[in-house]
Amino acid sequence: MQTAMHNTIERFNVLQTPTQTLNHYFRAHKTQYKVALLVNHVFRAISMAALMIALPFSELAGTAICLAGSLFYRLTVETNCAYKFALPAWAGSIALLIAKGPMMTSLSFLPLAAWTAYVVLTVSYDVDHR
Repeated sequence: MQTAMHNTIERFNVLQTPTQTLNHYFRAHKTQYKVALLVNHVFRAISMAALMIALPFSELAGTAICLAGSLFYRLTVETNCAYKFALPAWAGSIALLIAKGPMMTSLSFLPLAAWTAYVVLTVSYDVDHR
């Protein structure tokens, strides 16, 4: 039953062709691939920051919940992934929330700058050594 369901899903997978096409394109165009991965990192960080804001708990509790979820995801799912997004997304969300404060100082941008540097360097390395 499980195999039959899996085979049916694979047979009607409308994303297979676009996925393979993009994969082929990005293998030949590493710079565009790096940009796509950077966009994914930013999207995930913004999404997690929005989740932390939306959670009906204190900032500390929301941060802890998102850290626990990200760590669990990293230890269970991302062990099989080429690119690791969970913990950098959590760190990026913290950096974005620190930088958005009403009394922004140059120091409030340090976490955001550190996260940006980490993500750019990691994406570049991962794509170049794939």
